[in-house]
Amino acid sequence: MPYTIKTTKEGLIYIKASNIIKISKPNSIDGAKVLGYPLIINANQITFLSFDTENKVTYFMMNGFQISMKVLFEDAEEALQIARSNIEKIIA
Repeated sequence: MPYTIKTTKEGLIYIKASNIIKISKPNSIDGAKVLGYPLIINANQITFLSFDTENKVTYFMMNGFQISMKVLFEDAEEALQIARSNIEKIIA
């Protein structure tokens, strides 16, 4: 895959699997796994973008999940804004 983060016209964000640190839901036993496929996120389901308790860039989702990534905060923020604008673009 020649991208780290990519957005689509449908408002989706694709994140390369190797850049996902963890997907977790606080107060749950197991985290979800990404098995080599890009993670697809609907930008409208992201509540906010910030840092988690380990200072990793994290999308906080409406359903309670936290998606921590190895990307720059600026790239994650740009991807979120562009996906919400329904523009197709490769960010990094």
